[in-house]
Amino acid sequence: MYKNILFVFIFIYISCKQDEIIYEENLYNPFVTSNGTQLVDGNGNPITIKGVAFSNFVWENAISQTHHNELDFQRVKDMNMNTIRFYLNYKFFEDDSNPYIYKESGFDWLNQNIQWAKNKNIKLILNMHVPQGGYQSQGTGDALWTNPENQNRLIALWKEIAKRYKDNITILGYGFVNEPVPTQNVAQWGILAQKIINAVRPIDKNHIFFIERAIYTKQTFENDTNMNFPIVNDTNMAYEFHFYDPYQFTHQLFSWAFNFDGGKYPDENYIYYSNSQWHTAIFNNPSPSSQNFEWTYFEGVKYLVNDSQIKLGYPVCVGQNAGGAIYFDDIEIKEYDANDIYIRTINQNIPNNSSGFYFWSINTSGNGIISNQGRTDANAIKIYGTTDDANMSGIDFVFLPKQGYKYQISGWMKGENINANANIRLRIDFYKSNAPIYTRNKSYLEAEFTKYYAVSNSRNKPLYLGEFGTGKPTFENNKGGNQWVNDMVEICKQYNSYFTYHAYHEDSFGIYFGYDELPNQSNANTSLINLFKNKLQNY
Repeated sequence: MYKNILFVFIFIYISCKQDEIIYEENLYNPFVTSNGTQLVDGNGNPITIKGVAFSNFVWENAISQTHHNELDFQRVKDMNMNTIRFYLNYKFFEDDSNPYIYKESGFDWLNQNIQWAKNKNIKLILNMHVPQGGYQSQGTGDALWTNPENQNRLIALWKEIAKRYKDNITILGYGFVNEPVPTQNVAQWGILAQKIINAVRPIDKNHIFFIERAIYTKQTFENDTNMNFPIVNDTNMAYEFHFYDPYQFTHQLFSWAFNFDGGKYPDENYIYYSNSQWHTAIFNNPSPSSQNFEWTYFEGVKYLVNDSQIKLGYPVCVGQNAGGAIYFDDIEIKEYDANDIYIRTINQNIPNNSSGFYFWSINTSGNGIISNQGRTDANAIKIYGTTDDANMSGIDFVFLPKQGYKYQISGWMKGENINANANIRLRIDFYKSNAPIYTRNKSYLEAEFTKYYAVSNSRNKPLYLGEFGTGKPTFENNKGGNQWVNDMVEICKQYNSYFTYHAYHEDSFGIYFGYDELPNQSNANTSLINLFKNKLQNY
């Protein structure tokens, strides 16, 4: 009799605690943990994170009622995904006027989403996208770093979250701060991250902590030798990074991102390199013989590339000791093979916009600009007032010379009161480099990706790609957005990296569009949905 009563009591207890200690109908399914560079289940079997981000319109202070509902968790499941990176705004849970007093309305909303996720066998990664002190990504959240009280409140909020969800296995883990931008250095973020770990880990011994790299600091945009990953100590953690390379492609045609046309993917005409050094140039192209002249065409000589150190080339407008003003327009570079047969025009109609050329003057005299006095349009390069060596270099028009081929730069010039002894001409500068050179393709993506992988691997920790995505315009006009996503998923699989795509529902990067309405199939990126369905089926 007593045994039966005890059994009934245990059964009732387990049933009441079902959301916390068991998953679906299984009697035992412990938390996912990190084991070296892998995430594993309670039996030590590797697991995958393949998912998407729910942005929840976090730049608003109110919880959105149009971002998603229960149906969207099924849609995530239908794309063969198993995880959602779930964005949080601290103002959902706490008012600045009433700190440390938490709003049950925010936790009720979160609880509802946890239940929806559990119903569909989806894991959630809770990510503090807007911490006390402000949204970080755009460098406007300095108050997180300069006001200690904001850090205290952030730590306290994470402690409250941990108290409530420490036993909930639908939650996979916590991301403490999204895209941190410390005001001083990466170590500043490491100190805060460690404080949060030290405060939360005694409460929650179960969940993974996803420690994100600083995307930059207010002191520099350059990465340190550890790719801005902080050094922290915890036995159950993973390193997180975000990936939107190349930025010119993924962010093209957005008004808030310079509104430029970033081209296609893949495209061998886009070149990515580092650590290059000037090597030689074409010095014997024709130059003007008059101090004042109208637009005149100057055809360059053909230069044979037979030096193995030459790796890169780009156009240069020389305006040495110009005195007055010299204009350059409709510049083109042609390529010929070893038999002097024309192959292609690499660049033409330069400059066709207001970017891509940079002025240099050895003694800082004069200036170089994009003038509105072009030969046939409103764009021309103008160099004026120089008293010594100076030029405008078109480094955005870089190309890859081939050994044994010939290259010719030609174009139009116009002169106004040029010094008699000025050195005015077009030339191609050739550069050498010991570092790898890539074009816009999968190899380039992999090379950039492995910079982050190398750090996590050296520290023997899992690597999580918390955000990667490409904008809506790249899925139009054969830009290649689907191919970019396809290649990124394959790279993640190759390097055993976990990932969540950004984002499920938003107008810029969303799988579903429409700010003021719930997601629906009539306003969706159907090709991307099908890509994920097929690609992740056996992932």
